[in-house]
Amino acid sequence: MIEEYLSDAEYSTYFSKLNNLRPKIVNDLPIEPGICILDLATGYGYFSIELARCKSNIKIVGIDISQGDVDIAEKNVIREGFADRVKIITMDATKMNFDNESFNIVANFLGLEDIHMTRGRTGIQQTFTEVDRILKPGGYFCFTAMPPEEMETDAQKMEVALFSYICGATWLSMKKYENMLRDTGFRLIRKEKYYTGKKLTSEQAKIEIKFACNSAPKIYEVETQSFEKVWGKFGQRIEKHGLGHYSKTILLIAQKVRIE
Repeated sequence: MIEEYLSDAEYSTYFSKLNNLRPKIVNDLPIEPGICILDLATGYGYFSIELARCKSNIKIVGIDISQGDVDIAEKNVIREGFADRVKIITMDATKMNFDNESFNIVANFLGLEDIHMTRGRTGIQQTFTEVDRILKPGGYFCFTAMPPEEMETDAQKMEVALFSYICGATWLSMKKYENMLRDTGFRLIRKEKYYTGKKLTSEQAKIEIKFACNSAPKIYEVETQSFEKVWGKFGQRIEKHGLGHYSKTILLIAQKVRIE
């Protein structure tokens, strides 16, 4: 596959748009009128906003462990005019303060690597267990991931390896996610692939790496590698191939089938 480098003009706002990746995924979710959706690890709230934009008759709750991200997400929701239908809350995905069977859909857009960064693989399993608890019978768990073996280009493979190395923001294999779903009581019913066709230049990659190295300790209280060490390990390959930036993602849609 061919991936184009982002221009500097594109790069400045690219994460908020991702070449229309979010609306493409939202349009593939099993959304029915009047339901309530939890957006897990919402970050800056972009996916919650896209859910509200694409579907006018649903309610969305977005949660994130980072108070700073929650503050930004709230401002973004207000700016886009969705404060009446989108609520943003500070909460740990591994220990959610919701009643059993509260939501019709739990969605997660590329946030499992951050949960792994702060809570490890055990935290991912705890999150899946919590999702099962708060979903209504027959509800759906829909999450987007970047399993290493699914990455195709050198740029994509490097992105997955690089951020795991920097701060433990790690993607598990597809098989591990599938096993966790099965063990938790979900039936995987659909998988979809999405491509943005874009990647970062080496200079843009440096900005992303420096941001991760400097901000992760402040936001998430995790240790990171130094920029110099990271660039020494990956720099030559990034200069040759570029760096993926959510260039290929996989959507997994699973349905809750276990009834206690």
